[in-house]
Amino acid sequence: MAKTDVENIMPDLDAQLNEAFNSMIGDVLADLATEANSPVFTGFLASSWRAQKTQVRQKDRVEDFEPWASIKSEHSKLNLPKGGQGWTRTKSKPSNPVIEPRFSPPTFDYRKGCFIGNQAEYSSYVIEDPRIAKYVKNDVKNTIDENFKEKKRGAIKLGTKKKKVYFGKGSRSGKKYTGTSEF
Repeated sequence: MAKTDVENIMPDLDAQLNEAFNSMIGDVLADLATEANSPVFTGFLASSWRAQKTQVRQKDRVEDFEPWASIKSEHSKLNLPKGGQGWTRTKSKPSNPVIEPRFSPPTFDYRKGCFIGNQAEYSSYVIEDPRIAKYVKNDVKNTIDENFKEKKRGAIKLGTKKKKVYFGKGSRSGKKYTGTSEF
Protein backbone atom coordinates (compact mmCIF):
# COMPACT_ATOMS: atom_id res chain seq x y z
CA MET A 1 0.00 0.00 0.00
CA ALA A 2 1.37 3.42 -0.98
CA LYS A 3 1.96 6.04 1.67
CA THR A 4 -0.68 8.71 1.88
CA ASP A 5 0.18 12.40 1.69
CA VAL A 6 -0.22 12.71 5.46
CA GLU A 7 2.39 10.01 6.03
CA ASN A 8 4.82 11.91 3.76
CA ILE A 9 4.61 15.18 5.71
CA MET A 10 7.58 14.54 8.00
CA PRO A 11 9.97 13.22 5.30
CA ASP A 12 8.97 16.12 3.03
CA LEU A 13 9.45 18.65 5.82
CA ASP A 14 12.84 17.15 6.69
CA ALA A 15 13.91 17.36 3.04
CA GLN A 16 12.79 21.01 2.81
CA LEU A 17 14.59 21.94 6.03
CA ASN A 18 17.79 20.20 4.90
CA GLU A 19 17.61 21.99 1.56
CA ALA A 20 17.11 25.38 3.26
CA PHE A 21 19.86 24.68 5.82
CA ASN A 22 22.42 23.72 3.18
CA SER A 23 21.44 26.66 0.97
CA MET A 24 21.85 29.01 3.93
CA ILE A 25 25.33 27.62 4.69
CA GLY A 26 26.40 28.13 1.08
CA ASP A 27 25.07 31.71 1.13
CA VAL A 28 26.86 32.53 4.41
CA LEU A 29 30.16 31.16 3.08
CA ALA A 30 29.77 33.09 -0.18
CA ASP A 31 28.98 36.30 1.73
CA LEU A 32 31.98 35.90 4.04
CA ALA A 33 34.29 35.39 1.05
CA THR A 34 33.95 39.04 0.00
CA GLU A 35 35.88 42.20 0.72
CA ALA A 36 32.69 43.69 2.16
CA ASN A 37 32.53 41.07 4.95
CA SER A 38 36.16 39.99 5.52
CA PRO A 39 39.45 41.85 5.79
CA VAL A 40 41.47 41.42 2.60
CA PHE A 41 45.25 41.78 2.30
CA THR A 42 46.26 38.92 0.00
CA GLY A 43 42.72 37.46 -0.10
CA PHE A 44 43.76 34.33 1.77
CA LEU A 45 41.59 34.94 4.84
CA ALA A 46 38.49 35.68 2.75
CA SER A 47 39.21 32.52 0.74
CA SER A 48 39.56 30.30 3.81
CA TRP A 49 36.01 30.22 5.23
CA ARG A 50 34.80 26.69 5.75
CA ALA A 51 31.78 24.75 7.01
CA GLN A 52 32.22 21.31 8.50
CA LYS A 53 30.79 18.91 11.07
CA THR A 54 33.54 19.60 13.64
CA GLN A 55 35.17 22.81 14.81
CA VAL A 56 37.31 24.47 12.16
CA ARG A 57 41.00 24.45 13.08
CA GLN A 58 43.06 27.52 12.26
CA LYS A 59 46.06 25.79 10.73
CA ASP A 60 46.74 27.03 7.19
CA ARG A 61 49.66 29.42 6.62
CA VAL A 62 49.36 31.88 3.76
CA GLU A 63 52.97 31.09 2.79
CA ASP A 64 51.97 27.50 1.96
CA PHE A 65 49.28 28.28 -0.62
CA GLU A 66 49.47 29.86 -4.05
CA PRO A 67 48.62 32.46 -5.34
CA TRP A 68 48.50 34.08 -1.88
CA ALA A 69 52.11 33.19 -0.98
CA SER A 70 53.38 34.98 -4.11
CA ILE A 71 51.20 38.02 -3.45
CA LYS A 72 52.51 38.30 0.11
CA SER A 73 56.11 37.72 -0.98
CA GLU A 74 55.97 40.34 -3.77
CA HIS A 75 54.35 42.91 -1.49
CA SER A 76 56.91 42.26 1.26
CA LYS A 77 59.82 42.75 -1.18
CA LEU A 78 58.43 46.12 -2.22
CA ASN A 79 58.15 47.26 1.39
CA LEU A 80 61.51 46.16 2.82
CA PRO A 81 63.25 48.74 5.03
CA LYS A 82 65.77 50.92 3.14
CA GLY A 83 69.44 50.88 4.40
CA GLY A 84 69.69 51.32 8.15
CA GLN A 85 65.96 52.02 8.66
CA GLY A 86 64.10 49.89 11.17
CA TRP A 87 61.25 47.67 10.12
CA THR A 88 57.96 49.56 10.06
CA ARG A 89 54.56 48.23 9.29
CA THR A 90 53.35 49.34 5.92
CA LYS A 91 49.85 50.67 5.51
CA SER A 92 49.70 49.82 1.84
CA LYS A 93 47.93 46.74 0.58
CA PRO A 94 48.83 44.54 -2.35
CA SER A 95 47.15 45.74 -5.53
CA ASN A 96 46.22 42.23 -6.61
CA PRO A 97 44.47 40.32 -3.79
CA VAL A 98 42.78 37.09 -4.89
CA ILE A 99 39.56 35.84 -3.32
CA GLU A 100 38.88 32.27 -4.42
CA PRO A 101 37.02 30.13 -1.87
CA ARG A 102 39.18 27.09 -1.17
CA PHE A 103 36.49 24.80 0.27
CA SER A 104 33.13 23.52 -0.95
CA PRO A 105 30.68 22.78 1.83
CA PRO A 106 29.54 19.19 2.24
CA THR A 107 25.87 18.37 2.68
CA PHE A 108 24.68 18.75 6.26
CA ASP A 109 21.74 17.44 8.25
CA TYR A 110 19.93 20.40 9.83
CA ARG A 111 19.32 18.36 13.01
CA LYS A 112 23.04 17.90 13.59
CA GLY A 113 24.17 21.44 12.74
CA CYS A 114 27.59 22.51 11.55
CA PHE A 115 30.52 24.77 12.37
CA ILE A 116 31.48 27.73 10.19
CA GLY A 117 34.97 29.07 10.72
CA ASN A 118 38.13 30.23 9.05
CA GLN A 119 41.05 27.90 8.48
CA ALA A 120 43.71 30.63 8.10
CA GLU A 121 46.34 30.39 10.83
CA TYR A 122 45.95 34.04 11.84
CA SER A 123 42.15 34.20 11.65
CA SER A 124 41.70 34.33 15.43
CA TYR A 125 43.45 37.72 15.39
CA VAL A 126 41.15 39.26 12.80
CA ILE A 127 37.85 37.56 13.63
CA GLU A 128 36.72 40.64 15.54
CA ASP A 129 37.16 42.85 12.49
CA PRO A 130 34.15 45.21 12.27
CA ARG A 131 33.15 43.84 8.84
CA ILE A 132 32.86 40.29 10.14
CA ALA A 133 31.09 41.41 13.31
CA LYS A 134 28.60 43.52 11.32
CA TYR A 135 27.89 40.64 8.97
CA VAL A 136 27.37 38.14 11.80
CA LYS A 137 25.28 40.57 13.86
CA ASN A 138 23.08 41.98 11.10
CA ASP A 139 23.24 40.11 7.83
CA VAL A 140 23.28 36.45 8.87
CA LYS A 141 19.75 36.82 10.23
CA ASN A 142 18.58 38.07 6.82
CA THR A 143 20.31 35.15 5.11
CA ILE A 144 18.61 32.70 7.48
CA ASP A 145 15.23 34.37 7.01
CA GLU A 146 15.61 34.34 3.24
CA ASN A 147 16.52 30.65 3.09
CA PHE A 148 13.97 29.42 5.60
CA LYS A 149 10.95 31.42 4.49
CA GLU A 150 8.18 29.30 3.13
CA LYS A 151 8.44 29.01 -0.60
CA LYS A 152 5.10 29.42 -2.30
CA ARG A 153 4.45 26.37 -4.36
CA GLY A 154 1.28 25.27 -6.04
CA ALA A 155 -1.48 24.93 -3.47
CA ILE A 156 -4.86 23.29 -3.39
CA LYS A 157 -7.44 24.84 -1.12
CA LEU A 158 -10.52 22.94 -0.08
CA GLY A 159 -13.50 24.51 1.62
CA THR A 160 -14.66 22.95 4.85
CA LYS A 161 -17.99 23.10 6.61
CA LYS A 162 -19.30 26.39 7.93
CA LYS A 163 -18.58 27.00 11.54
CA LYS A 164 -19.47 29.64 14.04
CA VAL A 165 -16.43 31.56 15.24
CA TYR A 166 -16.51 33.71 18.34
CA PHE A 167 -13.94 36.47 18.57
CA GLY A 168 -12.95 38.45 21.63
CA LYS A 169 -14.93 41.29 23.20
CA GLY A 170 -15.90 44.06 20.80
CA SER A 171 -15.33 41.96 17.70
CA ARG A 172 -17.68 40.52 15.12
CA SER A 173 -18.77 37.59 17.28
CA GLY A 174 -21.35 35.25 15.88
CA LYS A 175 -20.41 35.68 12.19
CA LYS A 176 -20.21 32.54 10.10
CA TYR A 177 -17.01 31.85 8.18
CA THR A 178 -16.00 29.10 5.86
CA GLY A 179 -12.67 27.61 6.85
CA THR A 180 -10.23 26.36 4.24
CA SER A 181 -7.42 23.90 4.42
CA GLU A 182 -4.37 24.27 2.21
CA PHE A 183 -2.48 21.23 0.94
